[in-house]
Amino acid sequence: MRLAAIDTSTGLGSVALFEGGVLLAEDAHRVSNAHGESLLPMMSALFVRMGWTARDVTRWAVGVGPGSFTGIRIAVATVKGIVLATGAELVGVTSLDALAFGLGDTLVVSLIGAGKGELFVQAMRGGARVIDPTHLRTGDVAARVAEVAGGARVVVAGEAASEVDWSALGGRVELVVKAPHDLPRASAIGRIALERPAEDADGLEPVYVRPPDITMPKARGGDA
Repeated sequence: MRLAAIDTSTGLGSVALFEGGVLLAEDAHRVSNAHGESLLPMMSALFVRMGWTARDVTRWAVGVGPGSFTGIRIAVATVKGIVLATGAELVGVTSLDALAFGLGDTLVVSLIGAGKGELFVQAMRGGARVIDPTHLRTGDVAARVAEVAGGARVVVAGEAASEVDWSALGGRVELVVKAPHDLPRASAIGRIALERPAEDADGLEPVYVRPPDITMPKARGGDA
C-alpha cells in the first residue's frame, strides 16, 4: 500500500510518503500560517522526487487538528478533493495523537499552542484518554494534569510545554520538545493512519476543539 500523509495544523507544514508501511520520504517546513501557498508545491516536489502521482496513492492521511483553524481547513479540504478525484482511502488523525505517538504507555500529555494565552491539551495513558482534547489557559494546565497523574511520572510532548510552570508536579515531569515531538508531523500522522480503518471522506471533519474565531453572522430578527 502507498500512503501519503499531510499536516498543516500548526506553523510547521509537512508531507510524508509511505510504501508497504515504510517511511520513504518526508519534507517539513515552518511557514507560519501560509499553508495555502506552500502545501501544494511541497507535495508536488516530494511526489516528483519519488516518481509518484496522486493516483498512485492507496490511502491518504491528514492531520485534522486541533491547531490553526486555517491550516486545518486547508489540509482537510485538499485531501478530500484528491480522494474524491482518485477514489483512494482516507484517514484523519488528530494533531495531539501525532505528538504522543511513540512515547510509550506512561501518562503522555500533548500540548499545542492555541493562542489567547491558551493551550490545546490531551492526556493518554496506555492508549486510553484520561484528558480528552480540550483548551485550557496556560496557567491551568499543570493543575489539570496533576489531577490525573497521581504520583505517576508524566511525559509532556510539544514545544508549547516550555510555556507551562510544572512545579506543581515536582520532578515527575519529562519534557519532550524536540523533533519529532515538537510539533505534529506528517510521518506520525501516517504511521497512526496505517493502523486505523479508512473513514467516510464526506463525514471527515476538522477537530477544532473550540469554536473558530470567525463565525458566520447571525440572521437578524425578521430576516428571511
